[in-house]
Amino acid sequence: MTDITVVGGGFAGVEAAWQIAKRGLSVTLYEMKPVKFSPAHSNTGLAELVCSNSFKATRLGCAAGLL
Repeated sequence: MTDITVVGGGFAGVEAAWQIAKRGLSVTLYEMKPVKFSPAHSNTGLAELVCSNSFKATRLGCAAGLL
């Protein structure tokens, strides 16, 4: 069976990995935390909300603001 790779353990990455696994497929999820953090990250867990296009935050502490 082909292993599907998901890069990033944010909301989208965790959801993608879960949906893949629910369908009985093999999935590997890679996440940089807790080894490395961006300025927008504040906890070690998965699915941390660090940005949202709907929020349009411009703070440097969030991913949208960094962009």
